[in-house]
Amino acid sequence: MLLFAFAACSAAVPTVSAQESGWWIGGRVGYWHDKVEGVTSSGFALAPEFGHDFNAKWSLGGVLGFDYRKTGNTSDEVFVIEPYARYKYFSRDRFTLFVDGGFGVAMGDGSGWKVGLTPGLAFRISDRFSLLTSFGFLGYKNDYYNGGGDGFGFDFRSSDLRFGFFYSF
Repeated sequence: MLLFAFAACSAAVPTVSAQESGWWIGGRVGYWHDKVEGVTSSGFALAPEFGHDFNAKWSLGGVLGFDYRKTGNTSDEVFVIEPYARYKYFSRDRFTLFVDGGFGVAMGDGSGWKVGLTPGLAFRISDRFSLLTSFGFLGYKNDYYNGGGDGFGFDFRSSDLRFGFFYSF
């Protein structure tokens, strides 16, 4: 379904040349509400992102995020800092496949750190705007707020699917 939406957008938007270097801003926002066995849970996430494309293959970026979750009468607030290097290994027309390598530190009611790789896909809507999605994680987590525990491995669950947008200038 997502690829169909991307294909429809690419047919409707005229082709423009890719920007090979420059600054960009963007991020992700999310909200979730559910009820399991009579317990109500809700939360939201705000994750502004910024970075710089050095050339057609390499970028440096970072996320400064905030997550709030409330389950029953308990709430958690977590601040996240996640710098990364992005390698764009395949580009064709409007699509770019990339992998982000970096680390994350969580502070607040949940804490911990992680280091690893996250694959992703970017779709350029215009010369300035792009949609991005990333999925999964391969690396090491030490009591990271989102999953807890110490361990190494890969995790490709649908709950790890994230969408974002970027504006290049």
